[in-house]
Amino acid sequence: MAMALCCGMTIPLAACSHSSTDGASTTATPSATNGQVAMFVPTDSFTISQNVPINTWNRLVEATSDALVEHGFADDAIMTHADADLDRQSRSIETYVRDHVQRDDGRGGDGRTLVVAPAVRTAESTKYYGDYATQTLESTDGGAKTAEALNRTVAALDRAKSAGVHVVVLSTRIPGFTPDAFVSICDAEQIGRMQAQQLVNKLELDKTSRDNPKRIEIMLPFDGEASHPDDEQRFARDAFKGVWSVLGTYFRAGVVVSPSLKLSASSTEDDWRAVAFQARKSDDVVDEIKARLHTNTKGAFTPIDGVISMNDFVADGVIKGLKAMGYVGTAADVNPSITIGDVLGNIAGRRDVQRGKAPEPTQAPQIDDGDGRDASGDGEAVPVTSNRWPIVTGYGSYVSNIPNIVDGKQWMTGLADRNGNASGLAGICRALNRNGAKAALEHFNTVDGVPTMALPLIAVSAGNLKATLIDPGYISLADADL
Repeated sequence: MAMALCCGMTIPLAACSHSSTDGASTTATPSATNGQVAMFVPTDSFTISQNVPINTWNRLVEATSDALVEHGFADDAIMTHADADLDRQSRSIETYVRDHVQRDDGRGGDGRTLVVAPAVRTAESTKYYGDYATQTLESTDGGAKTAEALNRTVAALDRAKSAGVHVVVLSTRIPGFTPDAFVSICDAEQIGRMQAQQLVNKLELDKTSRDNPKRIEIMLPFDGEASHPDDEQRFARDAFKGVWSVLGTYFRAGVVVSPSLKLSASSTEDDWRAVAFQARKSDDVVDEIKARLHTNTKGAFTPIDGVISMNDFVADGVIKGLKAMGYVGTAADVNPSITIGDVLGNIAGRRDVQRGKAPEPTQAPQIDDGDGRDASGDGEAVPVTSNRWPIVTGYGSYVSNIPNIVDGKQWMTGLADRNGNASGLAGICRALNRNGAKAALEHFNTVDGVPTMALPLIAVSAGNLKATLIDPGYISLADADL
């Protein structure tokens, strides 16, 4: 990807994808009506690979630059700066403001917008959700160097605003600074809530009874031994809070239970550690799901209806573990009206598949008097339906996981609406540069006094894979292993 060459230096975006002109110290001429946009983003968390989230900063910059051109911006009026940490990013912003704003006799702010995604420290576990997840930026994170970088960033952006430059902040708010607009792309709570709601809809929990509860496991990756455990804890806690804001009601009503007994009707959003586990490698996930669904009854299976895996890395490990334990079928078996042939036909061009009601088992699995695992009262093996494949969720839309979606092993994944955010951001920049901020921002919600754009996350399943990933150009048919 061409944009990968731009990391860690200050050069015009045009040099990366729109033209061959290198202008590290050249001021671009503003377009007649739309002015200039300079974007400051972090470098990507991962190197190029299929086994990583589909959304990266490079790809957002590419999508936004394309959207800006579509909104009438000139190629050479779009610049980007990618930095690996806040210290380097703060210096890039400071240098840009000095060279392109303050040295222009106070006229540099005319028709100019800075877009800043703070290059905050990212916990290891959060990288598996994609680059856009909201982090917390505090002066105490990282000691004196971080505090100095934060102060430098705020001071430079304040000088830019005083000169008439507009500022839009992405993903993570900057303490002590008030931008013209904030774009919240996604956060941990939102990611957890979306997966839980998808499971509620698919399993029709509103129609489930206490006599035949659904069995759901929440797999929450958390590395308490990481170099920055506070960051890990914050993200894991918020992700579980999102899940519990949806599923908590069903646990309390007794219509959802945890096969591992890690959660119960008395659990709260503060009990996130009960389902947290270290997931540094795929085998960690395999071992965890095996331990949770273990049964001492020979030939028996612990029934499981749904697994919230939080991200696609964990989902892949869950799938491997379920296969190893002998669970059979696919998500299509939960809805026999949908076949793999229907899915392939949909991807080939027919309309998105509409899924119907999931069939209920003929009777509720019984629980023995021993370890609380599912088995019949007389010690015989559980019904054959107890090893039916569950609904597995994830997030990140890893290209490597798409074949699992097509095959029905993973029910759904998700992603932030990269193209939608890019288009919305381009519209905001054009309106700000044309002094039409009020009209452009008045339909956004105001959070802490700042107009905030927050688009819903995209839920992806085999039934809408074509419309959500292939048609918008996020992946190809080859990526889907078709």
